[in-house]
Amino acid sequence: MEELQPKRLSQEEFEKSFENVPRVAVNLIVTDLDGRVLLARRNIPPCEGDWHFPGSFVLKNESISEALKRVAKNEFGMDLAEEMDLKLLGNFDDINGDPRGHVIDMAYGIQISDVSKTVATKENIEIGFFDKLPRNIGFNHRNTLEKLGYK
Repeated sequence: MEELQPKRLSQEEFEKSFENVPRVAVNLIVTDLDGRVLLARRNIPPCEGDWHFPGSFVLKNESISEALKRVAKNEFGMDLAEEMDLKLLGNFDDINGDPRGHVIDMAYGIQISDVSKTVATKENIEIGFFDKLPRNIGFNHRNTLEKLGYK
């Protein structure tokens, strides 16, 4: 049996999809051993220049774990090993939290001990660990982080 490969929509198809259905996204909440949360400042629209936690829409034919690995690599340069202990922190539904349309977020958490393995990538201006949330957080991410206990 042929293995199905993840498939991206064209930009036009992607934008149009929000008119018809909610989009499912996976988000990665990375913390260090001190409980600080890792955020990135976006280098791309929407919410360019705002802080956010990394996330992405699940692609057709892509498992959740594959999507999380892609997110970690693309946004923080991290390789998630199979044995890493990812925990589902919750599902968050915010019809107006993303300027493109209705998104259902599945947030997964992971704690890392070696923060030097995280780097900014082309999608981010900078990254940083925070014990207090910065002011300019994009999307619905402030609400999600506050629901998870970050202030």
